[in-house]
Amino acid sequence: MDYIGFRLVMATSPPSILDPATGASTPLPGAPAGDRVNDVLRVGKAAVVLSAARCGSSCLEPSEVFVYGDPKNPPWKLGKARSAAPSADETGVWLIRDDGNDLCRLQFVSLLGTERDRGRPASCTTAVRQEVPQGLLITVNTGTSSAEDVLIDPATGRAVHQYPRVLAITKDRMLLAELTKFSVLDLRNNQRTPVERPVSNGSPGPVIPSRDGYKVAVVFGDPAWQGTSTQTADVWVLALDTLTWTHAPSMPIVAPIKQVAVEWTEDDDLVVVTDVVASWRLDRPHWSIAKTPLPAERSGRVVSVGKS
Repeated sequence: MDYIGFRLVMATSPPSILDPATGASTPLPGAPAGDRVNDVLRVGKAAVVLSAARCGSSCLEPSEVFVYGDPKNPPWKLGKARSAAPSADETGVWLIRDDGNDLCRLQFVSLLGTERDRGRPASCTTAVRQEVPQGLLITVNTGTSSAEDVLIDPATGRAVHQYPRVLAITKDRMLLAELTKFSVLDLRNNQRTPVERPVSNGSPGPVIPSRDGYKVAVVFGDPAWQGTSTQTADVWVLALDTLTWTHAPSMPIVAPIKQVAVEWTEDDDLVVVTDVVASWRLDRPHWSIAKTPLPAERSGRVVSVGKS
C-alpha cells in the first residue's frame, strides 16, 4: 500500500473519522449516538456534520448541525437546520432553519456560530447546496418530481439562473445535465457549451468539484451492468477549462452505487470509498489502495481532512 496522507470524516452512525493508513476508525467526539441519519460536508478545512433524529419511517426531524475544526476535539453547535451549504468564502454556512408550523428561513451563520441576521423566509422544501461569487445554488421542491435547481441572490431571493438539474457548481462554472449529454455554463460570460457524455450507459451520480474548481469527478452508476443484477460504478474526471474527460484507472468497478463516496484531498488526490479506500492523482497510472475495514452502514458522502 502506498502512503495515504489524509483522514476521512464519514457519515456513519454515529459519525466517525477513519485513518486509511492504519485502519483505525473512531466516533467523532460529541456526535449524537443512536438511530439517526447523518450527513457530512466540507467547509474550508472544517467538517460540518448534520445529524437528524427519526420521527417516523420516512420522516426526519431537523438536523443538529456540528462544526469540527479538528475532528479529534469536541465540536461546537450551530443549532438545527433542514439543510446546510458552504458559503463562497468558506467562513460559514447557509442554513434552512425550521421555525415550525411549516415556516422556514434562509440564514447565514459563521463557522464560529455568529448569525449575520435572522435571514429571510424560505420554503421548507428548499435545500441549499453551494454558494459561489455569483449566487447561492438551491434546489426547490426537493425530493419531488418538480424539483428544480436555481442559482439565487441570497440577499434578495432573485433567481440568477434556473435549470432542471445542476450537477455541480464551481466559482466560474456550472455542470448541467441535459437529456442525452451535459453542458458547461461559464458564469463569467453566460456562454453554454455542450459536452458529450464519456459513456452511453449509467446515470451520473455523485459529482464532486476539485478544491481548485478546475475539474469535477463524475461517478456513472449502472444498477444492471450488461443486463445483470450487478451494480457498477465508473469514475471519470472532466476538466472544466478544456472540456476533456480522463478515465480513472481500472474502471468500472463492482460496487453498491449508493455506498460509493468521492472526495478530493487538499493535495488534489481523488478519493473513492467503496469496500476499500483508494486515492489517485491524474498524473499517475494506478490507485493507492488501503484495504481497511469500513462500516457497513454509511452514506455516499465523506470529507477528507489532512493529517495532524
